[in-house]
Amino acid sequence: MRNVWLKYTVYRLGLFVLLCVVLGVLGVPWFFSVLLAAMLSFAFSMFFLGHLRDEISKQIHEKRANTLGSGDPESDVENEIVDLEAKRKKSPAKPESE
Repeated sequence: MRNVWLKYTVYRLGLFVLLCVVLGVLGVPWFFSVLLAAMLSFAFSMFFLGHLRDEISKQIHEKRANTLGSGDPESDVENEIVDLEAKRKKSPAKPESE
């Protein structure tokens, strides 16, 4: 889990620092280079790092679903009942002895 988070963070920070350096070399004042680098790194990350954001989103959803359930106790109980009924239907029927 942390691998994707770390990768995304390093890419975002690396892109920001790279843009700051490039803008600084081009002679843009430091305040404007930081502001412009922040805006550009945000825009570039929206286009080029979407797959990492999607993976992080999936991981958050899975962790929340595993630890908290759906958030509705009644739905969770109903889901457990449905799961138990489905397990009973899958198990082979025992012949009735008369």
